[in-house]
Amino acid sequence: MPVNDPRFPGAVLLTLILAIVLSIIPLGESVAFWRPEWVALTLVHWALIIRDRISLVMVFAIGLIVDALYGSLLGQHALGYVLVTYLAVRLSLRMTPEAFLQQLALLFAILGVYMLVNLWMLRVISSGGALGWIYWASLLSSIVIWPVYHSLLGYFHVQRKAL
Repeated sequence: MPVNDPRFPGAVLLTLILAIVLSIIPLGESVAFWRPEWVALTLVHWALIIRDRISLVMVFAIGLIVDALYGSLLGQHALGYVLVTYLAVRLSLRMTPEAFLQQLALLFAILGVYMLVNLWMLRVISSGGALGWIYWASLLSSIVIWPVYHSLLGYFHVQRKAL
């Protein structure tokens, strides 16, 4: 059975930093709702590829950094990203890595839970106004961009034969 390894030692961290940069690029107000969840997509990618070596402590730290950059409730994204990573690792054990429709269903479920947790946090601190259906636009754009983004992130890992 083949084993996936990062191409170089800092590949996971580099891709997460790139995802954070993509997340904080300023966009127009009408386009900002359609911004994919780049960090969550990157975490799902690495959870599918190297599920036994992804650290929830590192994911929590990345979430705290994103919380600080967004100015959101400290721990909001950290909780969501840990949940995304945990669910991706647990649910990916039940699927074949190459099954495209299974990946999309997994991504829809995991990102849906992530966005529900964020929506709940926004309602608890009552800082989220009446968002309506437009709140879910990033879920749709994340699922649409997933095949391209997943294949681009494929550059950062190599497949080796197991011993």
